[in-house]
Amino acid sequence: MMFLTVLLLFSDLREMAVSIKAKGDVKVIRATEEMNLTRGMILKEGDEVRTGEDGYALIKYLEKGIIIEVKSNSSISIPIDTRSRKTGRLRRVKLFFGEIISIIKGKSFEVETPNAVAAVKGTKFSVTQSGDTTRVFVISGSVKLKNGSGEIDINPGEGGICIGDNPPEKTETPKKIQIEFEDGKGNIKILEIEVE
Repeated sequence: MMFLTVLLLFSDLREMAVSIKAKGDVKVIRATEEMNLTRGMILKEGDEVRTGEDGYALIKYLEKGIIIEVKSNSSISIPIDTRSRKTGRLRRVKLFFGEIISIIKGKSFEVETPNAVAAVKGTKFSVTQSGDTTRVFVISGSVKLKNGSGEIDINPGEGGICIGDNPPEKTETPKKIQIEFEDGKGNIKILEIEVE
């Protein structure tokens, strides 16, 4: 009876995103099942995506305007929305470790790490999680980095860090940032931007 209840619970989970690119070692963990992530695969609430050393994934939420680039050696999950379905979808991703770049067009969105939350609207930014440290760099728009000890606003060209339970702080702006993208032929390219 319990097994049937679990199956019914997981079958009721909503479809939230689709994989638009998956290269190298990329896995999806759904309930207790692990499978390779492939292009076009639908991701549901509660799914976890893990990339290996040579892994890379590009995920598009079904709600327009939200794209998540999952870098190598990273782990994310799409949280189960426990709010009423009448209140709208929860726009959030959990980053357990590694790095993601989020492109958010005109929507509110949150990246939750073990020790902080980066809340945004209409923004392109990266979040890196390692151990008890969360780092954020804003490319466009703005990000509010917060935890139980405080919050800061981070603007384009700025970075922020949150170590453990300490309040978030702004960090020095890097001299260069690198953004990985795919050209029209499917080749992975790196765009290097010098920050003034």
